[in-house]
Amino acid sequence: MELPRSVLVPKRGAIPTRCGAVQRRFTRGGRTGYAAGEMNIASLTGVEKTVGNGLLFEEVTLGIEAGEKVGLVGRNGSGKSTLLRLISGEIPPDEGQITTSRGVRLSTLRQHPEPIAGLTVEEYLFPDLYADAPSPVQFELDAEEQAAALQRYRAACSRLGITELEQKLETLSGGMLKKVAIARCFAFEPDLMTLDEPTNHLDLDSITWLEQYLADCASAFVLVTHDRYILDATCTTILEIEGKRVHRHPGNYSAYLERRAEREHDRNVAEQRRTTILRRELEWLKRGPKARTGKDKKRKERIATMLADEPQREQRLQGLPAAQRRLGKKAVELEHLSKRYAGTPIIRDLSYRVAPGERIGIIGPNGSGKTTLLDLIAGRVRPDHGSVEHGETVALAYFDQTAARIDRSLTVLEYLTEVAERVPLSNEITVSAEQFLERFLFPRSMQSQLLERLSGGELRRLYLVRLLAGAPNVLLFDEPTNDLDIETLRILERYLDEFDGCILLVSHDRALLDRVTDSLWILDGAGGVKPFVGSYDEYLANDSAETGPATGPATGPTAGAGAGAERRPKKAVNREEKAGLSYREQREYERLPDEIAEDEAELQQLEEGFQQPAQDPEFLERQTKRYHELLAEVERKTARWEELAERAVD
Repeated sequence: MELPRSVLVPKRGAIPTRCGAVQRRFTRGGRTGYAAGEMNIASLTGVEKTVGNGLLFEEVTLGIEAGEKVGLVGRNGSGKSTLLRLISGEIPPDEGQITTSRGVRLSTLRQHPEPIAGLTVEEYLFPDLYADAPSPVQFELDAEEQAAALQRYRAACSRLGITELEQKLETLSGGMLKKVAIARCFAFEPDLMTLDEPTNHLDLDSITWLEQYLADCASAFVLVTHDRYILDATCTTILEIEGKRVHRHPGNYSAYLERRAEREHDRNVAEQRRTTILRRELEWLKRGPKARTGKDKKRKERIATMLADEPQREQRLQGLPAAQRRLGKKAVELEHLSKRYAGTPIIRDLSYRVAPGERIGIIGPNGSGKTTLLDLIAGRVRPDHGSVEHGETVALAYFDQTAARIDRSLTVLEYLTEVAERVPLSNEITVSAEQFLERFLFPRSMQSQLLERLSGGELRRLYLVRLLAGAPNVLLFDEPTNDLDIETLRILERYLDEFDGCILLVSHDRALLDRVTDSLWILDGAGGVKPFVGSYDEYLANDSAETGPATGPATGPTAGAGAGAERRPKKAVNREEKAGLSYREQREYERLPDEIAEDEAELQQLEEGFQQPAQDPEFLERQTKRYHELLAEVERKTARWEELAERAVD
């Protein structure tokens, strides 16, 4: 069975084409492949797609070269997964055409792989041989190629921690099933792969291996992921879906961010110039008939054109609510906490006092008990032994991984108003629930929509803002980056930068761990929990895992430390009593001067703009508001820097 060469939908004026006719080929593993950089192995021409009543994108024209490594970014709901399915041939476009070179081998990884009942892990590679299930590939393999694919599949499974190939697929956790699907995708050594959120549900060791594989492999791929480290380390091109168009950016994710900032700056400069010229032209119109002689007709036409050319910018997410309740001296205390499932220890004899303001990242292999630990702290699961105590002032919010407790028969607005009719944006400002939802891209027309109709990303975003609308002071996060787009993630990071309460974060996102946390709990999978002070990068660079417990802030015997482990005094953990700056505060201290300088530069630009005569009143009002916001921000950051500077010297 051959891969369909094209999926064609007639469009007015479109001429069907075939791509890659003169493409140079090479031999790999007994078969013909395509050399990197040799024309396009897949092309989209004038592609348009509508899902439901919403147009996702239009006039998409692009090509993917052999060996090209593409990262696909965009807001939740912008159509990233749909574009992957179009490229893989799973669905046709509404208009336009999608073509692939003859003989191209394509492999697909879906965001949520489905287990095939009754099949084992090993049988999953060729399910059509064992069950009434479709083949995972759209090309033929001879006996030698099948044997080679099986060998690569077993090796990849082993590297990802899957050693029991006879276990049934339906018994696997979401993370284990994702690993099996990744191993199957890579086993065929395809020319082109479409990968939808491959890091979701993976542990950090597996993500590190995945990153290295993608960096070294010869296959071209189109990758959707929120993991900015992988985008930076593996991608040579970034495709961005914005404003129903797909924009191409050469280079990795960092280069894309630089170009996007430049593009936004150019837009602002062009819009400021258009506004200035338009203001002058409108003043000319107000002067009366005597001024309208000669070329006034063309001049009025130019004014009308300029009015019509006002850019329609895509709406951006607003900042998360900054209000939070006061947290007293006691946050969360764990005393000899233990939990077993089916006789297997998950958490073993853990004692710890989480101090106010502490930020802990929780890491460990899949199945090591990270979610169980959060469930115990949140009170969703009862411990077998020991206790969990919350301080009287604790207002806890738990952003869990499944959002299974959401009543999806509610509307968007009903779901938020269950928490609050009015939402505090700060300690002084509140807005209505309707206004708050609009800040997070849920317009009035969408607020009557049932939750069951939201995309996975939209539901997660709504779940997040509802939790934070309650002004919590202790946050539990279980894989918050799953199904969140990068823009939402960056706003969450800025919120957490300013958050004064406690954070316990389970995440495989290394960028998030490094930015948000200043210590780690490392779960070993046998009930043990080892503390480590520092970032995830520092933990990886540490010479020995035994250094973690020796330098960690444990307040009692850490789980799995052994019968002879020393018991630490509880008082040693209090961050407020520690000399100097914490890791998080040191990073803040180093970052603040650059932020203050940027804000002051923008203040100077605004002051120069105020000197321009006869400005548009609405534009002037926006600029004035921004000026006062920046002024207050500079004062706050300067005071904070001075406070940290005094403590750093001490």
